[in-house]
Amino acid sequence: MVNAPKKAIIFAPFWRQTGHVGNNRVDRFVRWLVDEGYHIVMIRAGSADAIHNESWGQEITVRDRLGLYRDAQLGEPAAANPRKPNKWRRALAYWLFNPDPTVVWARSAARHPSVVAAMSGAQFILSSSPPESAHVGAWILSRKTSVPHIVDMRDGWLDEPLKPLLRSSALRRWQEGRLERRILHDAKGIQVTSAVWKDLLCLRYSHFASKVQVFTNGYPENAKALSAAEGAVVDTDKTVLVHAGRFTGSRLTQYPALLLEPLLNDLANSSKTGVIRLIGALTNDELEQIAPFEHRFKAIGWQIETPGAIPRAELLELLPKTDGLLLLSASYAALPSKLFEYIPTGLPIFVVTEKGSATWKICESLPQATLVDVATNTAGSMVNENGNFYEKAGFSVPDHFSEHELALKFKAFVRS
Repeated sequence: MVNAPKKAIIFAPFWRQTGHVGNNRVDRFVRWLVDEGYHIVMIRAGSADAIHNESWGQEITVRDRLGLYRDAQLGEPAAANPRKPNKWRRALAYWLFNPDPTVVWARSAARHPSVVAAMSGAQFILSSSPPESAHVGAWILSRKTSVPHIVDMRDGWLDEPLKPLLRSSALRRWQEGRLERRILHDAKGIQVTSAVWKDLLCLRYSHFASKVQVFTNGYPENAKALSAAEGAVVDTDKTVLVHAGRFTGSRLTQYPALLLEPLLNDLANSSKTGVIRLIGALTNDELEQIAPFEHRFKAIGWQIETPGAIPRAELLELLPKTDGLLLLSASYAALPSKLFEYIPTGLPIFVVTEKGSATWKICESLPQATLVDVATNTAGSMVNENGNFYEKAGFSVPDHFSEHELALKFKAFVRS
């Protein structure tokens, strides 16, 4: 008699939502679990109930009745979103729903007959956030079926919260703190993306320390092919520097000026001219904050370009063909996922972050990184004397953020 394959449930409402950075992390989990012999059942949100068989297992779509997660219709661009965001409606929704509006979908998915049936015989259920309501749905299923729950926290919940409400309301912090504590208490294991996140979490819940693992994001799967040594060099007389991704759109503290002011200081004594490309879906507010810097950079021979967003695969091919990369991390605990896309290029990286932060601690061991303290605008590591950050050269890429090393760590964690 042939034994049935092991089964793992992944609860991720954002799965297949175009441009959602969480997809990259969950995609790794799928590949690594399949390599371990698991049949995967993915629980996601979408426009209509559906079940699809995939090479790695089964995908169950549960309809999102609030329309927060919608699938593109035939002939409609994948990123189409005709309803303009309304900050007042959004603020009201976050007041009404604990921990966030997606909890309506999460609770519905936890009761859905197809989802409940899929839990039978599963070794564990893994939920990935944000949104934190993903953990709520998985927790309900875990309690209902006694299937162990693994909580994957891509950002903090109460620690450095992304939601303004958690920073402004003591009542809301108490409400969500109570929910967070119950979920983490019942969890089999907890993954966080930096050592600082772990420290902050264990400072509040010291008795959870034994089941918390630091599991960072990592290099793209084909990282070696994306290195500057392997890639073609741009045929241009101008130096090209690139910042990938949004600013305040990803974290409210990420003001463009925090990166552009120290960069202007670094380039002021440059003998070269060049282009600074800020690639990403920048908001009108971000563009307005960038505009005053355009003439200041132009005065020293540098041009700022804002070409908009490009597909991730295209971006990964473009990065190693530049002269230097720009990173802003105005956070103490978070590690930007783009850092792990930058490192394997082997190119110089201009990093503006808080001294002693998670990003600082990783980058101070990277010879390719030039560190600037976001609080004081002073250098934390020396560049070539009388040189610019992009003139650094000759770096090796550390292995510990590689696909192979992270896969070994993740597999050991789910076995434990």
